[in-house]
Amino acid sequence: EKDDPERPKMLDRLRAVADAFEDRGVAVGLETGQESATTLLEVLGELDRPSVGVNFDPANMALYGMGDPVEALRLLLDRVVQVHIKDARPTRAPGEWGTEVPVGEGVVDWKAFFNVLRSHGRGIDMLIEREAGDDRVGDAITARELVERHLPGLGDG
Repeated sequence: EKDDPERPKMLDRLRAVADAFEDRGVAVGLETGQESATTLLEVLGELDRPSVGVNFDPANMALYGMGDPVEALRLLLDRVVQVHIKDARPTRAPGEWGTEVPVGEGVVDWKAFFNVLRSHGRGIDMLIEREAGDDRVGDAITARELVERHLPGLGDG
C-alpha cells in the first residue's frame, strides 16, 4: 500500500534486482495476487523499470479476493510478460484462502480472458499451473485443451 513505511525500501530493492537482470537481458515478472491490479500498476509506475512486467495469475486474483481476473488482465495487459493458465474459486469467508480448481471449474471467464490476450496483438508466454488436486496431470491436459480451443493454431508451424 502507498502508506506502507516499507514501500520505499521495497521499491529500491526491486529496482536493484531489475537493473541486475536487465544488464543480462532478462525481464522480471511480478506475480499477481496479493494486491489489486490497480496497486500493482501503481507500483510498476513508481518502479519505473520497463524490464519489469507482470506474471499474471488469474487464479490468484480469485484466491486472494483481489477482483475479477479478466478486468485485472485488461488493466495490466500492457505490462504482462506471462500468464498462468490456472483457475480458482474465491473464499466465502473473509480472510481465508479460496480454492484452486481445475481450469474451467472456477470463476475465470476463459473466453473473455483469451479475447483480452488476443486483442493485445503480441505473443505472451503461457504457463499451465496446477498446484493442488488429485489428478494434476489430467487437469493440465484439460487446461491445454482449453487453450487450444480458444487459440486454435497455437504452436503450429
